Amino acid sequence: MQPQHVAGFIAEIQKALASNWSDERLKALSDRTVPEEVSGQHGWLLRGDLSTVWGRWFIESLVDLAPFQLDSNLNIAHVHAQVLAHFNQASPHSPKDERDKYARILTDFAWQLVQARRDRKRLTITVAMRDELWAQAQPDPRCYLCGYEFGSEARGKFLGESGDLPIVPSLVDFTRPRTRPAHACIEVDHVTPVAQGGKTETFNLRLACGWCNSVKNRYTNIYDAIPWASGIVTLPELGAVTQPQALWVLRTVATRRRCESPDGCPVRIEDAELFAAPRNPKGAMTPVNVGVYCQQHDPWAVARWIGPQRLADALVK
Repeated sequence: MQPQHVAGFIAEIQKALASNWSDERLKALSDRTVPEEVSGQHGWLLRGDLSTVWGRWFIESLVDLAPFQLDSNLNIAHVHAQVLAHFNQASPHSPKDERDKYARILTDFAWQLVQARRDRKRLTITVAMRDELWAQAQPDPRCYLCGYEFGSEARGKFLGESGDLPIVPSLVDFTRPRTRPAHACIEVDHVTPVAQGGKTETFNLRLACGWCNSVKNRYTNIYDAIPWASGIVTLPELGAVTQPQALWVLRTVATRRRCESPDGCPVRIEDAELFAAPRNPKGAMTPVNVGVYCQQHDPWAVARWIGPQRLADALVK
């Protein structure tokens, strides 16, 4: 760690925040490279998700997708014409064949977004699909996003063998609070959301617990969540701590998919439920301070659990 780089970066942020509508301050901040220490252990996730956001913004700055979504007579050739016009204007001295080549790459991506917007119909998940997904999940069916092991009640309801709902546990994880029976049910999740063109076919379907399925929803990016924490919760073992955004927890655990204990723990999400806890125990669990652990290596193995009603009472928004 190079303290001078971190301190200089934070000082520039402080100046920008003091005059947040000043272009000079924001330009000065943008000229600085974010130190690796600031982006944390999962900086690759934060940078990768940010790049996808910028990429979509750029594509939609070239082509407004709204007319293409509403008018089925407009096709990919119309998209290409708009993208190519931009390249011709922005890079008139580049070879024509290269302009066309690169325009086609952007066109393909833009058309993928158009098709996703046009095809948002959620098809029925058939009994045969459910049976196939259940068979594929054997011998140890778990939520593919967090590793949660499905209980017998959830299994019976999912397979149509019983109408009983799972019982809300007496203690819940405050970072992943399954406080309702539906949170422990088995849901069929679209890996690529329907809203983004995901198909209702088994290659794009997985089994997820109700909590993860509801948090993931149509989101695919850590920046889809608001950039501040959910609130403050007071726990018996920890005192007052920041409750992280649910999507921060979900996205980090679901992409890392393994215990990050320094001793090289072999536990993966396919083997057991994984938990989020801060790497620096003195800091809040923001996206730059989230660690992923199995139950054995979880630094909050005891402290994270609290009664559902007590959690509701303890949470300060």
